[in-house]
Amino acid sequence: MKILDLQNEFRELIAQLRHEVEAASAMGQFDAHKVSENLMCGLLRELCGWSALRNLNTEQSNFPGIDLADDTHRVAIQVTATADIGKVKYTLEQFISHDLHQRYDRLIVYVLTAKQGSYSQTAIESACAGKHQFSAGTDVWDYKEICSKAADAEPHKLQAALNHLKAYLRGVPVGLADEDIDPPSTPAESLTANLVELYFPSALYIARLSVDLVERHGKRKPGLWRKTIREFNQENDSAVPSAYVIHSGNLVSFFDLTDRDNPYKHLIESGTTEAHRPGDYWTIDEDHERVFKSLLRFSLQQRLFKERVRWENDGGEFVFLPLEDGLNQREETWQGEKKAKRTVFARQFNKKDRSKVYLQKHLSFAVEFLLFGDLWFMAITPSWFFSYGAAFKESGFSHDNLSWIKRQENNQQVMNHFRFLSAWLRTIDDEDLFSEKKLTDSFLSFGSALTLGGAPSLEESGWATLPSSSEEDSENPRRMFG
Repeated sequence: MKILDLQNEFRELIAQLRHEVEAASAMGQFDAHKVSENLMCGLLRELCGWSALRNLNTEQSNFPGIDLADDTHRVAIQVTATADIGKVKYTLEQFISHDLHQRYDRLIVYVLTAKQGSYSQTAIESACAGKHQFSAGTDVWDYKEICSKAADAEPHKLQAALNHLKAYLRGVPVGLADEDIDPPSTPAESLTANLVELYFPSALYIARLSVDLVERHGKRKPGLWRKTIREFNQENDSAVPSAYVIHSGNLVSFFDLTDRDNPYKHLIESGTTEAHRPGDYWTIDEDHERVFKSLLRFSLQQRLFKERVRWENDGGEFVFLPLEDGLNQREETWQGEKKAKRTVFARQFNKKDRSKVYLQKHLSFAVEFLLFGDLWFMAITPSWFFSYGAAFKESGFSHDNLSWIKRQENNQQVMNHFRFLSAWLRTIDDEDLFSEKKLTDSFLSFGSALTLGGAPSLEESGWATLPSSSEEDSENPRRMFG
């Protein structure tokens, strides 16, 4: 049915808008937010029937408290990419201090990305000071409310809203874009981002630190908590997994801290454990989101440690080590378009004197955890690490070696590194799933790489690597020792 086609297209474009605004915010580019005011004005005018809705910022720059208003229907709207309670409270305070509550009966805060799972109604009522009725449940909107309006809209209204949305996303009205008149001569491409979707348990456990441990830490800085715990464990001849964080006197982990045999039982006060949904934790504020990202990184560190992939704190990257200390090479088998092997560690020897190590080269990668709406992704950036000695300490020549190799690699080679890493992570996922050991501390799972369709076709023949001499014969020697 035609109406279903319209609804599906609207849903896809609203999702595109949401992700574009999130990406622009992450890059510190806020022009998209201003453009979105006019875009949302047109959409809400069509879908909500607010025919007199207009952008107040075109009449007065930085209009206080609100961006859009319909004086006939007495409704006002704030359009924002900030979803936290602070933004809602500030909007209400501005709305009331400028007596806008006397002109408009309803205020809606529209979040361009995704609103929080919940808001404190008590904090909202405090900001309203009894002068305006604002419900966190019905007056904070995001893409879900606009999609609900689209689902109930008459076909001609939905088509008008869809045309408006297309015009802003493409920059020209429907029918006037080049692709509407002359279809592209080459088919669209799919783009693969360096992102894999991330999955974790549905429960997060929080417990108070033991009194003895708090006393031992004393007046040390919060950033030294892991050092305090390490010293405490050494004295008690014990060790704990790294998959935890300390925040505000609490230990936070995916481990079930209610379990009498949990690995942190000697660090926490008995009977203080609470279980929470992860989303309820990271949406509290930016600080809790930062703490949750740290927990994801430490949980990843704990999992990869079992695979002989070590966290290098100074460089902020994970480094592949040989599967056993005496081995000179490590290869991993992976499945791309076909099954292949990838060397992730190699110890190379001097050609003239095989007793001397020329270099130790490791595949490495940095990660960043990103939240898009309700979905978590892990960005993977492949790199290389160069070491010396049996402890694999970073070589003093590492920077020169890395600079040289980066100049030689082209886009396709870097992309292949990423494809290998994402495939390898899924492989260890499968091993966890079918392992007889049933690892109880393997909390993270990894999805496929994120692929975006509809990109214009590009000619990439000009991206070939520069010609170069071999690593050992280069004019700029990159010897690892002496």
